[in-house]
Amino acid sequence: MNIHLMKKSILILIALLFIIGILFRYTPNLFPIHDSDIQTQKFHSVKFYDRHGNPLQEVLSQNSMRSVNVPLKNISPYFIDAIIAAEDKYFYRHSGVDYQAILRATWQNLRSREIVSGASTITLQLTRLLHPQDRTFFNKVKEAYLAFRLEAGMEKNAILEAYINRLPMGGNLYGIESAAKAYFGISASDLTLAQVTFLASIPNSPNRLNPYNNLKKIKNRQRFVLEQMTGLGKIKSDRIAGVLKEDVLLKPQDDSFLAPHFVFHLMENLPDSVQSVRTTIDREWQTLIAEQMRTILSYLKNRHVTNASVLLLDNVTGEILAYVGSADFFNTNIEGQNDGIQALRQPGSTLKPFLYLLAMENGFNPTTLISDIPTHYRMPTGIYSPQNYSEEFHGPVRLREALANSLNVPAVRTLAKIGTEKFLKRLGQYGFKSLDKEAEYYGIGLALGGGEVTLYELTRAYSCLARMGKFKSLTEVLEVNGKDSQSKRVNRQISTPHLNYLIADILNDNFARTSEFGFNSILNLPFPCSVKTGTSFHFCDNWTVGFTRDYTLGIWVGNFDHTPMLKVSGVTGAGPLFANIMSSLYRHREYPEDPPRPDSLVTVRICPLSGKKPGTACPAIVEEIIPERDLKIWQSSECDMHITRNNKITTVVSARFKPWADKLGYETRHPEGNEEMAFRIVNPRDGAEYLRLPNLAPEYQSIRFQLDCDDTKQPVHWYLNDELIQTTRNNHTFLWQAKPGKYRLKAISQNNQQRQDELHFSVR
Repeated sequence: MNIHLMKKSILILIALLFIIGILFRYTPNLFPIHDSDIQTQKFHSVKFYDRHGNPLQEVLSQNSMRSVNVPLKNISPYFIDAIIAAEDKYFYRHSGVDYQAILRATWQNLRSREIVSGASTITLQLTRLLHPQDRTFFNKVKEAYLAFRLEAGMEKNAILEAYINRLPMGGNLYGIESAAKAYFGISASDLTLAQVTFLASIPNSPNRLNPYNNLKKIKNRQRFVLEQMTGLGKIKSDRIAGVLKEDVLLKPQDDSFLAPHFVFHLMENLPDSVQSVRTTIDREWQTLIAEQMRTILSYLKNRHVTNASVLLLDNVTGEILAYVGSADFFNTNIEGQNDGIQALRQPGSTLKPFLYLLAMENGFNPTTLISDIPTHYRMPTGIYSPQNYSEEFHGPVRLREALANSLNVPAVRTLAKIGTEKFLKRLGQYGFKSLDKEAEYYGIGLALGGGEVTLYELTRAYSCLARMGKFKSLTEVLEVNGKDSQSKRVNRQISTPHLNYLIADILNDNFARTSEFGFNSILNLPFPCSVKTGTSFHFCDNWTVGFTRDYTLGIWVGNFDHTPMLKVSGVTGAGPLFANIMSSLYRHREYPEDPPRPDSLVTVRICPLSGKKPGTACPAIVEEIIPERDLKIWQSSECDMHITRNNKITTVVSARFKPWADKLGYETRHPEGNEEMAFRIVNPRDGAEYLRLPNLAPEYQSIRFQLDCDDTKQPVHWYLNDELIQTTRNNHTFLWQAKPGKYRLKAISQNNQQRQDELHFSVR
């Protein structure tokens, strides 16, 4: 290419750029944006009230913002001067884009090799408030074009008024009038110079410059605003020091932002026509619970606990009485604007009552013995060996003790017998929509909180237990625009009342939970209250959920960033807050009574170790409540763990409890008490048929072979279809990878081949 052609190309390119620039600058005059165009986005606010008509909050009908539109004449002149000085001191000179500021900012940024200065005008900022979008170069060009259109169709004061009424002022506040009323309780026209410059500091970074948490940073920004006003000649420099010393008193934030998480939760489903909403919230309880939450969290601060959430329900009506989503909505350091009631978290042991309720529907009752011994399960991630919170095992335990003490091994064993798919389906009936994966995804870990649920779902499910199995959808709104809410309410019976009564009775049994929690635990309230705690893996979450006849209360304590707490459990974390709130609920009313006992339950006497009808050798007897359906079984059974030998009571248990029994000096022999030692394959069962899952890898599909043998020291040879597959010692349990076919399984003692057992099973 010759030089002449190159020069010609450059001239053409310059001409094209010049034409594009002219078109970019002046075609907006052909498409002006008028004041009436942007006023179509009306600031339609919605006022929220508590159940008694007390104000909770006022928010904009869209985007969850709160704003009141006021003309410039009703705004303190100080604020107008302050916002222009701080944001765009040449506002009245440019046409939407400040070219001088662009050149200055470009030079400063290039010299510093980082962004240290901007050139955004008030008009440009208004375009971003009208059309929020990512800060890209292309979007900046679009904003500049819109700024020219605004300047072409609106007077400067109209642009300024639209901007000031849309300014982000922290939280859900937008506009100077909303901020003036929320922070100071006065109108924008009555603001002092100190208040004006204080508020004019917030829009620079509304999330960082929170008036309730970052006063020092606001003061620094306030000094900058005052200095800019001095530079423009709006105030004298000798006033700066006095203004900065002036104590700006803020209204308590709860006065203007009571139940913000609840309000935003409601806003998600409200139509635009709504102007007022009377909710089910009780302002008094909402305030009291928030205060008690902050008190408890102050004690837990040194154990790395920053947050909590509380949901309080009325059991009779299903109404939400208090909804506290976090410890401090405005505290960005703890992510306070997150709603802990709707957040997905691991529930720990709080799902166990629903598991044992399902188990009782399938033949269990409070006397059913469940083994609490070291147990191992093969999972996709490896061998899973559940542990109790105390890291100790309790041998044979009754269902009542297993649930009351929140023992993990019995819960996992129960789920293994009931089936994860069946349990997951039941949880779905309680409204746990968060548990939306297949049963194989959760596995037996679901019994210990292996999934994720919300506090909203969990507390609602416990209120179903409080109503003896009757599910009721929660009510959040009483009136909309002065008329009764017509929201649909679901009522259905999930399980039988008498089995729900047993679960409630166990969760209220302070004696039954003493082995893990002690007799004087924080859960021991002076009135009937069924309560369950839970702690997730690695101490990231802890819960306490419970109910009386009147209320259901759910509490989560933890950190929104999922960092673990320092050995904080449901008893030490959420437990004290639960106890304080429940006690407060009955401070000025009569204590609740026990729920009426259904006629289909009977009281029987049992041996506390075996759970069976006491024999003559049983050293202790306790009363237990069982379903009438199980009365014949109780009558035909008798304790086989206590025998009299040489006028002395001896305790004998199955060999699988040997490590536990040895610590207590118990014998491990056949339960019948004869001289022949136990030797029996207890898993799989004779005639069992297994179905392999097509969507699970074969190496993760195993069958547990287990032998009940009192002499754990003797080696045992295992044969499958007459082929030796394993020799076990001490613990006669192992996993066999399932393969299709029909099998005969035989176990033979190495020391005494007369001792053997066999059975048949199949896999397909």
